Amino acid sequence: MTVLTITPEAWSIAGISPCVVFAILVLIVMVLVCFGYIAKRANKHQAEAKTPALAPGKHADAAEGDDLVVVATALYLYLNSAHDEESGVLTIKNTQPSNWHAVLNPRL
Repeated sequence: MTVLTITPEAWSIAGISPCVVFAILVLIVMVLVCFGYIAKRANKHQAEAKTPALAPGKHADAAEGDDLVVVATALYLYLNSAHDEESGVLTIKNTQPSNWHAVLNPRL
């Protein structure tokens, strides 16, 4: 009967390797959080720079003409059922038996 001997080196490898993997995962998460924070700040600065001064009588959330055309077209197509209506019935008919499993079952 062979006895499995576990050396101190095996214990250290078994302990260190999960710690290394966990540390790398934590590092990746920290890098992604930092990139998200940087991207959020950059988007905030770009949005502040792009905000034009509004003319008197205009609201900041008023939609432009192109946006209204897109919304109206989408509503028209949705309400007038521009999409095909499917019956929901499958019409698959097997006309010829296949022999793809003949190797597995030689009686066929």
